[in-house]
Amino acid sequence: MNPLDRLLGEELSRCLERIAGSYGEGTLAFLNAEHPGLRGRIDEKDGQLAALRRELLDRYAVWEGALKDLEDLWALAELKRTEPRAA
Repeated sequence: MNPLDRLLGEELSRCLERIAGSYGEGTLAFLNAEHPGLRGRIDEKDGQLAALRRELLDRYAVWEGALKDLEDLWALAELKRTEPRAA
């Protein structure tokens, strides 16, 4: 698990713990029965968070690749600097 994935997981866990600790048992059943529109909005936001997490992790993979490329280019520069020159 990369650092960003760990951070996002921790933030989500804290959010879910706050939610679980703040609302009484039966709230979900009440929403399903009495306020399906609100439940739908909660589900939409949950889906949005999942999509944003995936997007962030995908972009982070690109970031990691760019960091690796930068390191490789500097290593190549050092090789070029130290290789014997042709006469």
